[in-house]
Amino acid sequence: MRRIINTLPLLFALGLYAQSALAQSWRPSGPVPRQYHSAVLDTTTNRMIVFGGLPGDTSSQTNLNDVWRFSGVGGSNLSWTQAHPTGTPPAGRLGQSAVYDSGSNRLIIFGGAEGRSSPCENDVWVLTNANGNGGTPAWIQLSPAGTPPLPRTEQGGVYDPNTNALIMFAGQNCFSTIFGDVWVLSNANGVSGTPTWRQLSPSGIGPGECEAGQGVAYDSTNNRLMVFGCSLSGSSNAVWVLSNANGTGGTPAWTELSPTGTLPTARGNGSATYDPNTNSLTIFGGNNSSGNLLGDAWVLTNANGLGGTPTWTQLAVSSVDFPEARNTHTAVYNPSSNKMTVFGGEINNNEVNTGPFLLTNDVFVLTKANGK
Repeated sequence: MRRIINTLPLLFALGLYAQSALAQSWRPSGPVPRQYHSAVLDTTTNRMIVFGGLPGDTSSQTNLNDVWRFSGVGGSNLSWTQAHPTGTPPAGRLGQSAVYDSGSNRLIIFGGAEGRSSPCENDVWVLTNANGNGGTPAWIQLSPAGTPPLPRTEQGGVYDPNTNALIMFAGQNCFSTIFGDVWVLSNANGVSGTPTWRQLSPSGIGPGECEAGQGVAYDSTNNRLMVFGCSLSGSSNAVWVLSNANGTGGTPAWTELSPTGTLPTARGNGSATYDPNTNSLTIFGGNNSSGNLLGDAWVLTNANGLGGTPTWTQLAVSSVDFPEARNTHTAVYNPSSNKMTVFGGEINNNEVNTGPFLLTNDVFVLTKANGK
């Protein structure tokens, strides 16, 4: 397995079918290697916005609270730019939820762990002008009304642009408690109205307690939250759907899907992205129950449980190079280009014995990410 050189990130366009792979290398200063960070995509500017995470320097106990923008996602003119927001920033953290509201150009952050494993937070922050347009970005801490969720990290978080709501699921409290609850933060961008927390009480038997991490996605058209790989044991290949997930339209209800096809290996700490145009969920990487890192990609059709029987298919990627197996990375997806962009995470440390893990800051793009 090839080691990624941290000072020379590589971007490769990979495809489902045999094709000439685009291999581009570039040498700008970029973010340090990290895991348990956040990444969102602004499709208007085609910029990926990265926040925080656990750095690769194991001698340091300080998590990150830096903000970076990666321009030209999935295309050309690639570049990293560090943002320097005004205002008091959130403390460095890992495992936080991060969502993006393109209408207000605001990045919304919830929770996370300030140390390597504790303490956990339940604070809410907004970064204005997050994509770099419209003025100087600025940090603002929100003060939501209502009873807040307990502090946590490694929860799943999605954003509903139709109701300006942050939907948050599961996570763990930095010690021994693992959650399986669902919360909605209304007026989540802090622009119009007081942000307010409300806990949902879904019907049906749900996935239960788990560290959902990045295995969540949201269909805003049908108001459905999809959860993959949620298990108290740390790895699963089950898929769950929560209807009426933003708390409107009726009682939220959990349903476990029963996909056909060969199922992906049970895993945790992978990534999941959703294509609303084809109703498909794409997962990549993670680790199995033995802790071994995975580097495979799979697509689930009819992923929201509507329109037909959900079916799993493994993507047969053809390229001169491919991402190393990894977990605790991030992935963002652009439906208009059908490209998934993967950044960072933990990779196998099988060449240099510098510590228990090796983190990376590489970027890879998967073309035809929905399998079509």
